[in-house]
Amino acid sequence: MATNRALRLQSAAEVAADVVLNGHVERWVEGAIFPCEMAFFIATCIANDIECVIESGRQDGYSTEILGDWASRGGQKIVSIDLELEPRRAALCRERLAKWPIELVKGSAYEEFGRHAFAQAGRKLALLADGPKGWPAISMLAAATSESVHVVALHNLIVGCQERRYLQELGGGSDIFYETAIPAPGPRWKQLRERELSIATKARAARSLDASSLGVLVLDEARRSKFRRAWRPEFGLHQPAVVRTLWASGMYAAATKLYGLSYRMLAR
Repeated sequence: MATNRALRLQSAAEVAADVVLNGHVERWVEGAIFPCEMAFFIATCIANDIECVIESGRQDGYSTEILGDWASRGGQKIVSIDLELEPRRAALCRERLAKWPIELVKGSAYEEFGRHAFAQAGRKLALLADGPKGWPAISMLAAATSESVHVVALHNLIVGCQERRYLQELGGGSDIFYETAIPAPGPRWKQLRERELSIATKARAARSLDASSLGVLVLDEARRSKFRRAWRPEFGLHQPAVVRTLWASGMYAAATKLYGLSYRMLAR
């Protein structure tokens, strides 16, 4: 069974690499998820028959555009949430994404993530957080996790950070980073990696090019249950069960206030 899953992911990685190689590598900008990281996320979605992706944090729309390209080929639904704090930047981003089948949502991820995750219940969901970061993002992902959620992903999991170790432990030893999850990549993936290294090196990328920081976790029944029930001091006031209760009661704005209050009172 494990061998079959690995082979399916490896095959899906070639398909995903082909999507990203469709003009997206050269458009990478500093701060965005790396091309291979996005290919790994899409490959995991393909291998797990994901029907809808909910993304938080799109900034200039790099990862969002790749998701839109993928969805345009297979009919998946993409929902992208962002605060859009910079009007001109947001307008340029929306213009960039206009040709793709993406639902663009302006608002706080702490509100809209729950609203849209609940609205898409019944579809096989993948959740991708690139804003907020760290423990607040993990609690938000856990709060939004239902029986419909099969994949969760979080960016900026730097080597050595507690959040990275937590998700690795939650995975129970499963490979949540592409370096180990795809040990024998095919020709399209190798081509993607070579082009990524060239572009990112020329741009003097701030993040490491040796260790990816997008963790992609597949949730089986046991992991899903453990993630939903997570209760940790790092979450402060925004424990997943509390956030989920607010969302379920329709108190979406209260969830954002809870995260803000937790940060002001506990710096978490």
